[in-house]
Amino acid sequence: MDEVDVMTRAGENVGKAVGTGLKAARQGVVRAGHVAEVKLAERGITADQVRGALVERADTLMGKAEDWEKQTRRSRKRLAKKSAQTRSDLMGKAEVVRKEVKKAAKSARKDAKVRAKEIRKAAAQLGADAPKRRRWPWVLGLLVAAAAAGYVAMTRRPQEVHLQEEDQVPHAEPVLNGQVPSQKEPIK
Repeated sequence: MDEVDVMTRAGENVGKAVGTGLKAARQGVVRAGHVAEVKLAERGITADQVRGALVERADTLMGKAEDWEKQTRRSRKRLAKKSAQTRSDLMGKAEVVRKEVKKAAKSARKDAKVRAKEIRKAAAQLGADAPKRRRWPWVLGLLVAAAAAGYVAMTRRPQEVHLQEEDQVPHAEPVLNGQVPSQKEPIK
């Protein structure tokens, strides 16, 4: 089956489902309308009376909406006027506050500089009063470690093996044709 066929069938299936749903909704509305007419008829009310009541109610609601719109328009104008005054008052107050904050920040910076100098002086004084650490024990320890390493290196050194005694005179090697034979060649 091709992907296009699958998508086409899926679209058809969705279309059928939507159509069926709309048809069922329309039928439900018609049934509800009939039931409502029957119930109204049982109470002695006609459809025209219901329509008239709805129209009257809509008229009263429209009148209230218009009154509300007029009131809100006046309220909006009053509110706009009041907010403009408040805004101008706040702008003046904001300017004053800005100036005060600027002054406070400037004095705070000065105080911080003075305190920083005091803290630096106190830290320097503490550093001068603190006893200095002795370094000679470390140097002595390093020297002892170096001596121990040297001793170990000397004791592990391969021992020399003397093939001949030093007090004996080494014998002369035979010379053949004015050349000393190499060790590879046997001596004849």
